[in-house]
Amino acid sequence: MEGVVLLRVEVLGDGGVGKIEVKRSSGYKILDESALGAVKNWRFLPATLDGISVKAWASIPVRFELVK
Repeated sequence: MEGVVLLRVEVLGDGGVGKIEVKRSSGYKILDESALGAVKNWRFLPATLDGISVKAWASIPVRFELVK
């Protein structure tokens, strides 16, 4: 099973993750759910506006690939 899940992620001002949406499915529910579960624990550098951290949305591709 391989595929790419494209997630829309709300990055909060502290670098944590807010809302997450599947923007494009891999076609496999288990891969989509795995991507959601992984990304919710990630930390990001937040966007800044006039030197102040602000929340913003980012598109994050998560690739699942079998390596031989």
